[in-house]
Amino acid sequence: MMSNRSVPRLGGRSWRKGKIPVIRTDLAVNRPLAVINLRKRRLDYLSVYVTDATASDAIPLEVEPELRACFADLGRALTQTLGAPTRQDIDKVLRWDLSRVVLRLRRGIGSVRFDLVGREYQAELDEPDPEDED
Repeated sequence: MMSNRSVPRLGGRSWRKGKIPVIRTDLAVNRPLAVINLRKRRLDYLSVYVTDATASDAIPLEVEPELRACFADLGRALTQTLGAPTRQDIDKVLRWDLSRVVLRLRRGIGSVRFDLVGREYQAELDEPDPEDED
């Protein structure tokens, strides 16, 4: 599921005009990729698969308990290192708002991802959607 390295090493990158930049990692997962979003030379986010990723239309039921366990294990390790999460949606998202970056551990459909999010971009994401205010 995940290599024993505590921090993924980033390797070659694929940045084609009009495409989302992708960086290869050295994690032992079936999609060793990190997606990066830059805006005006500012990091918006870097998102890394930390588990194998399955197609959302073909997720075997036996994978979900493994994803929950991986999320829980990584969440415990990050909490021991960083302290209690700033925000959490139990079993789905753990978030730490640090001074220069926001760290998020997310369990989605078929995978677990670790994100580094720029503070400015996270503030934009946290703003209420005008459509929701009605």
